Amino acid sequence: CISSAASDVYKRQDFSQPVLSLIPDIFVSTCVIFVISRLCEKRGVSEKKCIRSRVIWTLFLAYILVVFHTTFFSREAGSRKTVSLILFETWGRSFHMHAMFIENIIMFIPFGVFLPTLFERFRNWRLCVLTGFLCSCSIEISQYITQRGYMQLDDVVTNTVGALLGWAVWRAVRRWRESHVQD
Repeated sequence: CISSAASDVYKRQDFSQPVLSLIPDIFVSTCVIFVISRLCEKRGVSEKKCIRSRVIWTLFLAYILVVFHTTFFSREAGSRKTVSLILFETWGRSFHMHAMFIENIIMFIPFGVFLPTLFERFRNWRLCVLTGFLCSCSIEISQYITQRGYMQLDDVVTNTVGALLGWAVWRAVRRWRESHVQD
């Protein structure tokens, strides 16, 4: 069982990694979006739509970079070699294990929100969730190959649930906007 002090250290590490990478990730995303926005201007897209698009794309790219940093670069290569195909094994008995389980769900909620926001074809919940599932599988397989993370069935399941919850949030917001926005 993990002591309270050790648990606090794990919580700070889990929280600090994505936060510390967020600032450079937003900077890189903004630079990329600046280039994309120049392309928008050349195509004659309206200013309001172009600004909205820039903001959403910047946030999406920053999110992807944070996930990439969290799942790969927060660990040394070769440091993790375990494979777990036991469903709900990571739920565990400690607060830390529960927190990591829930963090994996939370990590993919933005994925489920951004995909249908940016790409019309992902407004179909099945395609959005399937894409979340495939991206999660890709992360787990890459972690196994690089040994930068444990390859766990639970991660795929929880990430997929997160993508589904994100799509549900996107759908609820979209329905609310449609019922409250006048033409």
